[in-house]
Amino acid sequence: MKTTKDILFFAVLALGVGLFAAFGRTSATDAAYSYAEEPEIIAATFSSAWCSSCKILEPRLKAIVPDFADQPVKFVKLDFTLGQRGAVADKAAREGLGHIYPQFKGATGFTLLVDADTGDIVDSLTIRHSEKAMRAAIAQAIATASRES
Repeated sequence: MKTTKDILFFAVLALGVGLFAAFGRTSATDAAYSYAEEPEIIAATFSSAWCSSCKILEPRLKAIVPDFADQPVKFVKLDFTLGQRGAVADKAAREGLGHIYPQFKGATGFTLLVDADTGDIVDSLTIRHSEKAMRAAIAQAIATASRES
């Protein structure tokens, strides 16, 4: 006979599995982010499934990514859903963000616009930016990086 404690344990376990399945990141989510061959700007989104700001920011970003399909900008997602794992740090390093990662690791709900050549943070996007403001900020970052190249 199951005790209340056993039933509660399995209910919480099932809920956890269900939440992970519902909010877990898949490669299909990452496919929404486009990649330029030689980016001048890296738009690095620090994200997680539990972040309420991310739930506002990410759909706005997803809506404007197609506008930059032929532009020198690379959209990268650093996903902290399962914590600060080594895989996130490795991805940051591969994407040219290794020097920025230690300062921002674990924080979520924003996108940094990083000059791919210098590694400088040019701007940041948050939920306070409308889609129009995001487009303008990314376009300005690309224009600035292009002039400096």
